[in-house]
Amino acid sequence: MEIPSDPELLKTQLGIELRRLREEAGYPATEAARVIGAQQPKLSKLENGNQAADPEDIRLLAEFYGATEEQRDYLVALAEAQPKRRRRRKSAQRDAVPDWFRRFLALEWDATEIRSYQIESVHGLLQTEGYARSNILAGQPEADERIIDQQVITRMNRQVVLKRTGRPSLRLEVVLSEAALRRVQGSRAIMRTQLRHLVAASKRPNITIRVLPFEVPDRIAMPSTFSLFRLAEQNFSTVYLEDLFGATYLKEADEFTQYSIVFGRLRDAALDPDSSRRFLDKMAESYR
Repeated sequence: MEIPSDPELLKTQLGIELRRLREEAGYPATEAARVIGAQQPKLSKLENGNQAADPEDIRLLAEFYGATEEQRDYLVALAEAQPKRRRRRKSAQRDAVPDWFRRFLALEWDATEIRSYQIESVHGLLQTEGYARSNILAGQPEADERIIDQQVITRMNRQVVLKRTGRPSLRLEVVLSEAALRRVQGSRAIMRTQLRHLVAASKRPNITIRVLPFEVPDRIAMPSTFSLFRLAEQNFSTVYLEDLFGATYLKEADEFTQYSIVFGRLRDAALDPDSSRRFLDKMAESYR
């Protein structure tokens, strides 16, 4: 099992997973804190990634929440991996499949803001089931159908973060290259449904979609997709980069700032939200 080596990312990951399990189990923080003989502030610090965790406390909490054996072992491993005193390691952390995606899901689930630049494909939180299935199959054409089905379910389930209540909602802002709209994924019918879905999603108050057309002159060129995550309650920010071999998280202030500047330039070059909605609507009609 691959465990993140950066102490800050490790504590954040563990805290997010603990809170998700507690909320899914339906326990208030005060009741959960009693399981480890603590007061609510200690549990809050654990869930916010502000305190190192005792592995035994994590085991007790995981069992109380009804976590699976795999979930419990993973959380305990995270707690055991936390260094007591260690010099901070380089912030760009390379993660190996499949655990890098587990960490990505945790960050996405607890994020209060995601800003993303998409080149080849529609953002996963905005995909329809047909588009998602075609996208996954294109990357893994020889995979067992059951694996594909599970990945589609996972991708669809991720979208619940856009509708969560009881905590600060997720604000999603996407700059979408025209290339993603022109590249047929699956079929013309799938593309038409996907683009209509984007039009509907763009009307939601916590989602902003901007299209970056080919015809925009002299815009900044970016070779790859990237996303900027902010987790307000953990006071945590990171740039997320993904490739064939896994994922990289950039957390230094200057790295996050530079990518924020680049995103701002891409956003400024793109169409405004209303014009983007009209562009998407027109593109959907072109797939008839």
